[in-house]
Amino acid sequence: MSQQPTSRPATTEAPNIAVLFAGDPPSEGPTSDDLAAATDRLVVDRSADFVDARDRIDRGAVDCVVATHRPDGFDGVAFLETIRVEHPELPVVLLPESVDADVARRAVDADATALVPATAPDALESIITAVENNADASAVESVRMPISDLTVKAEHRLKERALDEAPIGITISDATAPDQPLIYVNDSFEETTGYSPEEVIGANHRFLQGPDTDPDRVAELAEGLAKERNTRVVLRNYTRAGKMFWNQVEISPIFDDDGEVTHYVGFQMDVTERKAARQQLQSEREALDRVLDRVNGLIHDVTEGIVRAGSREEIERFVTDRIGGEDEYAGAWLGRYDATANRVSVTEAAGEHDGSDGSFDLDGDGPCIDALREAVEEQELRSTADATGFGADAPDGTCVLVPLTYRATTYGVLAVFDDGSPADDRERVVLASLGRSVGASINDVLTKRTITSDTVLEISVELTDDLFLVDLARKLDARFEHEATIPDDDSVLTIVSTDGSEAETVVETAATSDRVLDAETLAETDDEVIVQFRLDDSPLVDVLSEFGTRITAMSADGRALELDFRTGTERAANRVLDALRETYDHVELRAYHEADPERTAYTFREELRNELTERQLVALQKAYVGGYFEWPREAEGQQLAESMDIVASTYHQHLQAAKRKLVEAFFDD
Repeated sequence: MSQQPTSRPATTEAPNIAVLFAGDPPSEGPTSDDLAAATDRLVVDRSADFVDARDRIDRGAVDCVVATHRPDGFDGVAFLETIRVEHPELPVVLLPESVDADVARRAVDADATALVPATAPDALESIITAVENNADASAVESVRMPISDLTVKAEHRLKERALDEAPIGITISDATAPDQPLIYVNDSFEETTGYSPEEVIGANHRFLQGPDTDPDRVAELAEGLAKERNTRVVLRNYTRAGKMFWNQVEISPIFDDDGEVTHYVGFQMDVTERKAARQQLQSEREALDRVLDRVNGLIHDVTEGIVRAGSREEIERFVTDRIGGEDEYAGAWLGRYDATANRVSVTEAAGEHDGSDGSFDLDGDGPCIDALREAVEEQELRSTADATGFGADAPDGTCVLVPLTYRATTYGVLAVFDDGSPADDRERVVLASLGRSVGASINDVLTKRTITSDTVLEISVELTDDLFLVDLARKLDARFEHEATIPDDDSVLTIVSTDGSEAETVVETAATSDRVLDAETLAETDDEVIVQFRLDDSPLVDVLSEFGTRITAMSADGRALELDFRTGTERAANRVLDALRETYDHVELRAYHEADPERTAYTFREELRNELTERQLVALQKAYVGGYFEWPREAEGQQLAESMDIVASTYHQHLQAAKRKLVEAFFDD
């Protein structure tokens, strides 16, 4: 190993060094400004233009060059190679954003003075040291010594220093000697492997191999050497201390003037972290596939069953049997929640290990009861690592507690048992979605909304009370058409359109109402204005939501609000009308008749499935189960694309098409 030259003291008598910072500043690492500010001795100029930088060097105005290298920007290695044609003695410090075997090899071949990764913690200090150590003092007088005048020893030392300072392991072996012994290893090789030069010079590089080194990869490397060609393999190698690491090895032959191989140069890079990342990605992809296999058809089967069920009992029985009676899980039970008694009572159970013991008092103690109480009160999925608290028949494993909810109401809890590992995050998403679907179906049954009936009732009423929308229409002498209503936690978002007023006027007038929390314009054209209002509450929305009705049309002028809605049965319709009359003083029934049935949840899904291609459906399912729609995302498009064995761009095309069809189907009248 060569000895590092001693740095010249930076005194006031020391000559300044003219440094050219060539190339684009690195996205991470020292810039020309950082270099100039670090020491008064360096006079730093910058040029990001390849031709301009070369011209400055040709004029002799540069003592040292710091050249950046970015794969997508300034090619500092190519710049170095052009400099060496006319200026073989000029010190050049290469500053790449990242270093691989190709960059290191080209830098060595072009006689880079030093190779400093931009992201190194001490990159700035390393650049300053390299500049001060290698900038020739005669450059101040513009007198340069041609490379031919350098001593052989000096030239060798320059090249060896470049090899020593390379951030990846470099070895040189003698191809003409028996067993091709090593004749040189650099500092990075010693840092990576723990072997000093004294220990390995004269030995073959196979000392890095160990019991788990893949013989096929070793044979591939040997074949490359035998055929005198560049060869790259990734080997399981071992340090001097016996620690395994993944070593990306690239061997290149060096030929003499007669075409005979005299040496082999080896570039070795520790890629253990990269290998671990790839293995992690593969594990996640396999886990995603296992989850998809496990829950494949679960949403479809449960949704179809609960939609067709005619009673709460049928819903509870079907859900429990489908989840607990199949091979996916060890068992399941479903319990109804009694808010008065603060108790969950088991009504259905299935599976060899259903863990059902009748009922559970939520005022009690214990990990299982605590998790059950949180699931009910917070309407969020909970799990326990030890399910034995649910009874003697509970399995020795985990339990996921799925609340069955509809809006603010919790109807019960579905307990899902597993003998194996805890539920994957993606699996939890599926189960939580099922809980909301079951809760909505129970709500439909309890409110007598028969979504499977042959006919529905369409009711039209007129309200002449002093409602917000009527009052606003009267002030503006306008007519509003209802577009959407979205209940929120403590407010109601209402979106309306009008063709009789300017958007700014509508917003400003609405803002004067005590009922309006905020108002804003969504869209404005020559023909139409669309605005949204956030109201503190809406008794009308509360009534319609309570009985599961759906607004089909609503409009308001300065006189009255006209409302059309649908419901499933005559009894349900009468209950809605009674509730409206209790809430408002002036309710006039304008129409009451049978209409064609609406699409049920089941038919909606089936129609959508028919619209989606197989690839689109799979892409959408993988995105949903994989957590692509969560924030932050639990899986990226690249990972999901690889699980389908397609490129990311193709996956996103399938996913975007599926999302578009889903949204169109949802909002299609």
